[in-house]
Amino acid sequence: MKKTTIAALAIAALCGTSALAQTTGTPVLKNRIDSLNYAFGLANGDGIKMYYLYNDSTGERYQSLMKGIAEGMKVNPEYAELIGIGRNIGQSLKEQSANGLLGNEDLVTDIELIKQGLINGLTGYNQMSAMEAQSYLNTTMQQLQEKKMEEQYGDNRRAGEEFLAANKTKEGVVTTESGLQYKVTKMGKGKKPSNTDRVKVHYHGTLIDGTVFDSSVERGEPATFRVNGVIKGWTEALQLMPVGSKWTLYIPYDLAYGTQDMGDIKPYSTLIFEVELLGIEK
Repeated sequence: MKKTTIAALAIAALCGTSALAQTTGTPVLKNRIDSLNYAFGLANGDGIKMYYLYNDSTGERYQSLMKGIAEGMKVNPEYAELIGIGRNIGQSLKEQSANGLLGNEDLVTDIELIKQGLINGLTGYNQMSAMEAQSYLNTTMQQLQEKKMEEQYGDNRRAGEEFLAANKTKEGVVTTESGLQYKVTKMGKGKKPSNTDRVKVHYHGTLIDGTVFDSSVERGEPATFRVNGVIKGWTEALQLMPVGSKWTLYIPYDLAYGTQDMGDIKPYSTLIFEVELLGIEK
């Protein structure tokens, strides 16, 4: 069966129209929303083709899959594997309409463009390559996520930057090339740990407003971990500290937990730790 015939049958299943209603083709992508919808369909279509339609010389597997997608948009039938897969895809498309493209309520879902991208990905008629589609999706969604995080937690970032800018001018505070700041309370005389050493430490961690989020001191039990198994700010500082040292670390968000939400530690949070390096474990 020719590729265009397969696609036409698929659209007939999706749209309930004649087999000539729509074929693989090149839609007009007028804006970012159009491009995201089309790329979402195409990237998924190409992946499905690779795993499920790799030996579909007659087009029968393709038709079963597209029938399942159509059924998934309507009812929940009990069919063979590919129809079940298609049903799940169809149900997912309905959720995209309800919840926004890729779960983002700010992005309008265009089912027709997703369908076209899906079909083009399945049949190999690609306005953009699958790699380009996936890259576009990843890059754009990351940018949108970063924008959302900035809108929600940007005050944390700005407060941290202001704190560090003022703190670095204080007596005894050292700022490294990475932006890490530290102040020596006590300089030990022991060995400095390497990147892969396990160390025993006591620590007391707070936000810049003084909120305590973790403290081995309060628990009364030192912590043991590998130097390269913690946040970047700790990894850098520990390799500068001789055993027996006690320092205060002022860690920018990008050397801490970045944009992750860690409960008491919200995205973009600058952290302060009082750290005492008790020893290097063997």
